[in-house]
Amino acid sequence: MFCPNCGKELEDGALFCGECGAKIEQGQPEPKKEKTVKKTAPKKSVVNQLKEKGGAFSPKAKKIIIAQVVVLVVLVAAFFYLGTRSGKPEAAVNQFVEDYNNKDWAKVYDAYDFDSSENKFLTKDAFVGTMEQSDTETLSAATGGYYRNGEYIYQIKKGSSYITANVAKSAKKSFFFFDKYEVTNVTDSTVLTQSVTVPNISGVTLKIDGIKAENTSSSEDATSYQVVLFKGTHKATFSGADDMFDKNSYTFTTGSNDLTKQIEYSDKAKEEAAKALEGYLPDITENYIKENDKADLESCFSSESKAQTYGNSLCSYTYYRGSDTKSLGDVTVSRCAAVSPTSSYYSVANGIPVSVSGTRSYQAKSFSGSYMPQSCIIRGVAYMVKKDGKWVINSVTYSYY
Repeated sequence: MFCPNCGKELEDGALFCGECGAKIEQGQPEPKKEKTVKKTAPKKSVVNQLKEKGGAFSPKAKKIIIAQVVVLVVLVAAFFYLGTRSGKPEAAVNQFVEDYNNKDWAKVYDAYDFDSSENKFLTKDAFVGTMEQSDTETLSAATGGYYRNGEYIYQIKKGSSYITANVAKSAKKSFFFFDKYEVTNVTDSTVLTQSVTVPNISGVTLKIDGIKAENTSSSEDATSYQVVLFKGTHKATFSGADDMFDKNSYTFTTGSNDLTKQIEYSDKAKEEAAKALEGYLPDITENYIKENDKADLESCFSSESKAQTYGNSLCSYTYYRGSDTKSLGDVTVSRCAAVSPTSSYYSVANGIPVSVSGTRSYQAKSFSGSYMPQSCIIRGVAYMVKKDGKWVINSVTYSYY
């Protein structure tokens, strides 16, 4: 039961309320207990919550957002600046000048119109090797840029001369949609190709700037042939020469210092060549005295054609000779030694010049049928070359050393 005055719950049969002291009459109806309903506060809107927290973004968040917006604007501006800037013809020629002065030869190569399809010495690697070991001049800023036949023409000062660069619009786009220009050709008298004579020595491998040279001559017997190189400084190395030259590597400059003019045979090679020639004299003189077929002398010469041409050239004319000669004496050699070349046209490709002189006695039948003593005079200069590891005669000239 409950107190009718204050509503306090009472024990059954209580006469007074222990809470308020009111008298309780038995049988009095109890007051109705009101049901209490817990009221919840209305849900606040997101806007109101943000307002209570001081606004939509904190000061730190605002700074971050502002910084990101600034960066985005700068990137967009840079994108359009670089795109439009690279879309101008002077950008291409200026980049070429920069690459050249920075010695970025791999990029510079693409600006020149070199045909390397049939020449391994005109490839990009060969160009880089040539330029790295050559003296190069610094380029000045490009001038001009006049338009002609679909291209822009620029002049670039290089030392005391000028080079010309042609610039045209590229088929490719910069940043996907901006126009792009590129250097299509460079006219440069200091960066050209030049034909160089190199020696052709059997059994010897020649490399120029690390690239193997191969005989391009139509004649297998050729002692030299031509290769086309980039104009500049190159390095030639020999392998398998077996001390043939005074050194196995040479640095030469195209035009002013031809390779075959620079190479020198070693003292060992000169001695070997002279000894080989002396060993050929008995066969050469006998062939001359008995008038045998000069093809028999092929082993003494670099080829049969050389034997036919020079087989008798070391022997002076004698009146009586033929197949019926007899009593051939030994060859008496008064001189057989390598000498310095006397001709300005000489090159190492001609061979080692060996001066030889001597005699060989024999008896020949005269018109009367009797045998008369004769003497074969040996005199001349034989140019010795090495073929298949053997020194042989390549040519002969007359000389009076």
